[in-house]
Amino acid sequence: MKKIKYCLTLILLTCSAMSFAQFSNGGGSSTPSDANQAWKGLRFGYDLTSANGDNYDGDGGYTFHGFNMEYVHAFNIAKIPLFIETGGGISFARYKENLEWGYDEYSFSQSVNMLSLRIPVNLVYKIRLNDKISIKPFTGFYLRANLMGKYKLSDGEDSEDYNVFDKDDMENTWNRVQFGWQIGTTLDINKFNIGIGYALDFNELAEGIKCGIFSAKVGINF
Repeated sequence: MKKIKYCLTLILLTCSAMSFAQFSNGGGSSTPSDANQAWKGLRFGYDLTSANGDNYDGDGGYTFHGFNMEYVHAFNIAKIPLFIETGGGISFARYKENLEWGYDEYSFSQSVNMLSLRIPVNLVYKIRLNDKISIKPFTGFYLRANLMGKYKLSDGEDSEDYNVFDKDDMENTWNRVQFGWQIGTTLDINKFNIGIGYALDFNELAEGIKCGIFSAKVGINF
């Protein structure tokens, strides 16, 4: 995850340099009305979530793989190409691991399925390179509502399901609501959009556990 954050920082510094060049050259080939044009669209992506904390043995955390889908809508807030982008989306994440325990090498598997609703609010600067290509670095905050969390334990013959929000099922229950900060950049090519980002929760998912999320997305503007 440290390498991912270093790469994102480098990308954003590059975007800042390009932004300065855009102002120095009078905005390139775009007109102010083009650069300040807002957008809305759909995004589809892959999430790599690292849940880290003192409650884990071994490497100190679990890794979730998942996907997301969201709708975004931007609003121009200044005479320069500065925007507020918000919207809403849904994400699914899954963790699964096979384990062995004891001298008799008793084997079992454990898995977690998680479904969440996510609402972002980002500040976006649009760097228009020409009439077809724009780069849009962003940073902002998000609210994530955890709608479903199921923990499953199986030994191959029998299995048990647990609700991670239920105190009767879990000693260390999960929180329903998460807040966090995110940073990243997207690239528009005509009406198509690709992007990467990193998000970090402010509050704990459960006692002693925090999440960091790397995302890669593709989408379309309309």
